[in-house]
Amino acid sequence: MSNGPFGPGGGTPSVHLRDPHEAFYRLIGLMSGIGISIRANPEYQPGAKLDVNASVPYEIRSAGTLIRLESRLPGLLGSLGSMSITADCRLCEQVTHYSIKGSPYRTDTIAPKTPAVAQAQRLYSDALELFFAPPPTSTAPANPGSSSRNTQWAVRAQFMLSGNGENLYFPAPSVKDPAQYSSIYRASDFNMTGRPFWADEQTHKAPN
Repeated sequence: MSNGPFGPGGGTPSVHLRDPHEAFYRLIGLMSGIGISIRANPEYQPGAKLDVNASVPYEIRSAGTLIRLESRLPGLLGSLGSMSITADCRLCEQVTHYSIKGSPYRTDTIAPKTPAVAQAQRLYSDALELFFAPPPTSTAPANPGSSSRNTQWAVRAQFMLSGNGENLYFPAPSVKDPAQYSSIYRASDFNMTGRPFWADEQTHKAPN
């Protein structure tokens, strides 16, 4: 233990962990269990009609995509303050270019400049579910040398604990990463994944 990341023998990369408050924050980060899943909405009804007597709201029944953000943080830290989630979900366009022989040679991903607006949401003690309209239909290449288009969701999420006059942001950086939260991490970034203080659908993919 003394030579581990939280021990006195951790070396230079662990200097920041000699602060007990920072060490506690990083330890909670390891146990946070943050996960993002993107899947078809099991309650989706194609052609759903507005029905005041329906047990499931129309906004959920007419939503084709369900994005779920989950974590163990409320159970770990609920007594220390209030938890909030910032979610930025964008339906990106993927354009695949094909050669004259019909082989794909490049795929460009284009993220919208503004977040998608959820039709509905459900908040649980350990998760937030967001419901979105069905994505557009994909298009195949019309002929050799042209391109195909489809869509793919990209998600950035930040969990914030507010209490005792301070805010803690999750996902925390890796144990040996000395990064500290600052204004440069205030906004989401869709040009990279694995960024400290922001979960993404690739780095934090929830288990099935």
